[in-house]
Amino acid sequence: MKELRTFIVGMLLMVLLVQFLSGHGTAVVLVVTALLAALAAHLRTVMIAVALPVLLAGGLICVSPWHRDIGARLMTGALAVLVVAVLGDPFLHWFQGQLSTYGAGLFGGRP
Repeated sequence: MKELRTFIVGMLLMVLLVQFLSGHGTAVVLVVTALLAALAAHLRTVMIAVALPVLLAGGLICVSPWHRDIGARLMTGALAVLVVAVLGDPFLHWFQGQLSTYGAGLFGGRP
């Protein structure tokens, strides 16, 4: 099973390398960015639904002087997840627009 996974990852990397070397790097980056934007949009609700209770639990655990470190870690992780959930989708849409405007020149294509 591990060999099959390594083979598939190797083939994907080979295809991406050939696409970049043949001058289609901008299209590959735009497709990947669009896929990531769709993924962020679908996972946003799940991430918020998980992060808010963890943030509350971290705050409650942080009250105890013996468990302050673990509570702070839980709250920091929950806040990071909330930032990604809220700002990830708009950032990827903005990034896709920037790549479609300026991306051809950046990745060796013709503007």
